Order: sequence, then C-alpha cells, then structure tokens
Amino acid sequence: MSKILAVNASPRRGGNCETIVNAITDGAMRFTSNMLDIVNLNTLRLMNGCQACMGCKFTGSCVAKDDLTPILSLVKESDSIIVATPVYFGHASAQYKVFEDRLFSFIEKDGSGVLPSGKKLVTIVTCEDDVEIAETVADEIEWMFVNYFSFNAVGRIVLAAKGSKNAAKKNDELMEKAILLGKEL
Repeated sequence: MSKILAVNASPRRGGNCETIVNAITDGAMRFTSNMLDIVNLNTLRLMNGCQACMGCKFTGSCVAKDDLTPILSLVKESDSIIVATPVYFGHASAQYKVFEDRLFSFIEKDGSGVLPSGKKLVTIVTCEDDVEIAETVADEIEWMFVNYFSFNAVGRIVLAAKGSKNAAKKNDELMEKAILLGKEL
C-alpha cells in the first residue's frame, strides 16, 4: 500500500490540471489499496507563504497556523506526490509558489532535507501554447523536489491547451499516459 498526495495548484476547477490529476490518481487506485489525498490549493481559505520565522528549525514542522499547515503533514506522510500547476506569465501559479515556499519547513538548519528520500514525484504543467516555458517550469519543480528532498521524478506531463479548458480530456494519448504514470505510484 502506498500513500499518494495530489496537489493541484490550478485555480480553474474542472480544467486541464485537474483532469490530468484525476487520470493519474485513477491509474494509481486501480486494483490497489493505495491511500489517496487530493488537495486543490485554490480552495484553501487561508494560505500564507513562508514568513521566515525559522520556527520550523526548532519544532521540526511549520509553526504557521493556516489551511496549508495540515497539507504539509500530508507531504511528510506520503510516499508519492503529484504536483500540478498552470503556467502564468512564464512561471508556476501563485498557489504553487506558496506551497513550494512552505516546503522550507522540511529543510534543516544545515540545508539538508528532513523528508525520507525516495518519495516519487509526478509533475504536471499546463500552458496556453509555449511548451518550452512549461517544460522549464516542470524542470524547476522537479529540480527542487529532487535536489532538496531526494525525490525520484518518475514522470511528467506538459500540455499546451491552446485555449481549451478540455484539451486534456480530448487527448486520448495523454490520458493513457496519465493512467500509466498513476500505475507507477
């Protein structure tokens, strides 16, 4: 049994990020007893970025008291993480950046990561049409998880939606790839 956390940083409900996340989680849950948590960051009512208070360096966890704090506990407990974000102005969404900034609570005073190594990562990045920028965003996300926390990046999906909220749903090959990625988790 594996514990999987899906973090969707897209504000658009029912959009391409959510569609791909759902396909991956469907693949992960087929014929298994995996445990799954899906978090849509945009639905959290109160979510602040890291305040650089350094409290986590003394307590071992983020001391902020907002809706993101329990999600950080899920990160710590998970065996695999699916991260999805759209590209806005050449970068990951603000919702993703707040999540990423708060991962600072998993870094020791000496700069080493406190999460167990070997967790699996699947990265999803959607964009309007500039796949090169979306690939760069995916590279940056993977770099952070791999280099700071020793995750194993098992796959990624980058999709240029070209104005279609349903581009992922209409792409059978992409949906099959998503399901196969889920099976790897």
